[in-house]
Amino acid sequence: MGLLTDSDLEKIIVTQVGDLKDESLLITPYEEESLTPVGYDLRVGSPYATSEEAEIKELESGQLLEIPTGSTALITTLENIRMPRNRMISGLIESKVTKVSKGLSHISTTVDPDWKGNLLIAVHNHSKESIELKYGKSFCTIVFIRNESPSRKECEKDPGRMKLFLSSFTEVAKKEKERKASLRNYFKKYVPLPVILFLAFLGYQLDIFLNGQTTAFFPAIIGLIAVIFSLYVSGKK
Repeated sequence: MGLLTDSDLEKIIVTQVGDLKDESLLITPYEEESLTPVGYDLRVGSPYATSEEAEIKELESGQLLEIPTGSTALITTLENIRMPRNRMISGLIESKVTKVSKGLSHISTTVDPDWKGNLLIAVHNHSKESIELKYGKSFCTIVFIRNESPSRKECEKDPGRMKLFLSSFTEVAKKEKERKASLRNYFKKYVPLPVILFLAFLGYQLDIFLNGQTTAFFPAIIGLIAVIFSLYVSGKK
C-alpha cells in the first residue's frame, strides 16, 4: 500500500472510455495542470447546494458559488472519475492548504476502488466571512492509494444517487431554517421586547434594593438586552 505520485498516475490515467484497460484510471475532463506530485486537484462543477440557501442550484462557466459563514456546501466535481477495473486503487479526498487558510475545509471522505462517476464533496466555511468558489477552479485534492489486494465488496453507490442526496440535504436545511424562524416568531409573539426590557430594568432595580452590588449584574443585563434586541431585529427581516 502506498500513495501514487504524478509519475505513477501519468502511466495509468486515460481520458477516453475507449482507452480503458483493467489498470486504467479514467479522469474526464482531464487537466494536466491539475496533476499534483501526489494527487489530482478536483474542480468545482454543478449542481451544488448550501445549507444557507437550502435548494439545489446549477453553476455555469464563470459563475461563483458563495458559501456563507458557518454554512456547509455539497459540491459536485467537474471531473468524472472511473477507478481501475482491477480494484487495486482507492482514493482519499484532502483539503487544499490555500482553501484551509481562508477557513474552508472539506468533510473527509474516501473513494471506493470500483467507483465511477462525478464526486459529491462536502465543505464547510469556518471563517467569519463568505467564501466564493469559481466554477472550474480547484477546491480539493484526491489522493490515490495502491491497495495491497483488490477489493471484493461492491461500493453500492450509484452515481445517480447524488441528486437524491442533494435533495435530502436541502430538505434538512429547509427544516432547520423553518425551526429557527418559528422560534423567532414565537419569541416576538409571546415575549415582546418592551416586556423584556421592563423585566430587565426591574431586576436591576431589585438588585440595587437588596444589596446595592450592581457591578456584576449591570453588565449581564446590558448583554441580555443586546442579545434580545438582536434576535428581535433579525426576526423582523
